[in-house]
Amino acid sequence: MLRTALTLLTFALCLPVLAEELRVPLPGRDDLVIDLPAQWRAQVRRPHAELPPSVAISGPDATALQMILTPIWPAGSSAKAPTADELRAQVQSGATQAKPRAVEAALPLKDLGASGKTGYYFSATDRAPEPGGYKHLTQGVLGMNELRVAFTVLANGQSHEPTAQALELLRSLRRAPASKSP
Repeated sequence: MLRTALTLLTFALCLPVLAEELRVPLPGRDDLVIDLPAQWRAQVRRPHAELPPSVAISGPDATALQMILTPIWPAGSSAKAPTADELRAQVQSGATQAKPRAVEAALPLKDLGASGKTGYYFSATDRAPEPGGYKHLTQGVLGMNELRVAFTVLANGQSHEPTAQALELLRSLRRAPASKSP
């Protein structure tokens, strides 16, 4: 019976969500709450109940905007929040890896500017996107207490507006006490 319940829960978490608020349960922690703009869709993917989930988010036109969020918590009993320097170093590593494929000569890190949170990101334009791929990349990490939320935003066409909306979604992320099952 427990296996059936877990299977149903896993299936429910993989269904697309068409709601204003998406709650992502994190084992033994407060939920991650995502406020989705109208007509945006989200799908929670959780390969194993104890591992961090990935949240795939798309704008109204999935070929114009895709986002992946992965909340990551510290292993073991440590609940230490990442420092700004640790977050910055993690994002700098991503920028260094992206630079050889980027049109831009430099990929400066930017402060996410999220009230009460620390986060950094960089943006790059792919020099030669794969067929069906995305031309614009924005990638970073947001610190929320002990939680790190790694994110990737992929966009095509005029990337400014959809990327700005995605960054605003990230700034609005919050935590809430874990939902209780009825």
